[in-house]
Amino acid sequence: MRAMSKDIAERLLSESMNKAHEGRVYDFYLSGTSNYAADREFAKKQIARVPDLPWAARQNRRFLGRAVQHMINQGIRQFIDIGSGLPTEGNVHQIAQRYAPDECRVIYVDHDPVASAHSYLLLESAGQLDRNRPINGDLLRYEQLWETINDTGLIDPTEPAGLLLVAVLHFLPNNLNPHQAVTYYRDQVPAGSHLAISHASVDGMPQEAIDALLAVLKDYDRTTTRALSRTRLEIQEFFGEWPLLEPPGIVWTPEWTVNGIEHDTIVGDIDAYQSQIVAGIAHKP
Repeated sequence: MRAMSKDIAERLLSESMNKAHEGRVYDFYLSGTSNYAADREFAKKQIARVPDLPWAARQNRRFLGRAVQHMINQGIRQFIDIGSGLPTEGNVHQIAQRYAPDECRVIYVDHDPVASAHSYLLLESAGQLDRNRPINGDLLRYEQLWETINDTGLIDPTEPAGLLLVAVLHFLPNNLNPHQAVTYYRDQVPAGSHLAISHASVDGMPQEAIDALLAVLKDYDRTTTRALSRTRLEIQEFFGEWPLLEPPGIVWTPEWTVNGIEHDTIVGDIDAYQSQIVAGIAHKP
């Protein structure tokens, strides 16, 4: 696990500009500014195939916001965002500050030092490193990562936590055994904790849309990370025996909502499946 500093962060960013990076591509879909020419070129090619990609990215980001808001409503005040990617509008600590001002702590984890560098510089410039900490760590090296999380001193192991695995597991094929890692994280947190997952899926899509999305996922082989689709039943396995919030269960991201949270409804001619990502939340009894 890499300790981050401002000098290291700035050097990592300067070294990563010439190859498309999945986090910066996602940032471009969200109309962010943390992207370079290689990222924009790659993103525009994917948008030509699937014009709804920017809308889908926004729906995934909005699901993250609703997930954090729901967990705060359940009394959770500490969050572990694993696979956090690049910071962009609507980061977990910003959402938490909106609904529980000055009460929450957030750990951001990403395996990519570039994403962690962006996070460090954002939090450092905003003077928010005291309650929010970026970690450059590997989700699959779960014991070492959890030790690093504990070493920050920001997470109380006796209090419920919000585990966030948003748009990350579709970058981990089964041969890397991501289920074992997620099981480990579920085991570390106490009763009352929540787990939010969103994941690329083609379940319920018309064939033309399936073909287009699979072509996009295959093209991600040319970026820093490969991507894949899973069925809803396969995604549900990541929750283990934790009961899903039913309703809504595992649904397309714009469809996920519960009572007591803000939610923008789908308008116009856009179908929910065009979000291309399904999501769900479970809690530990």
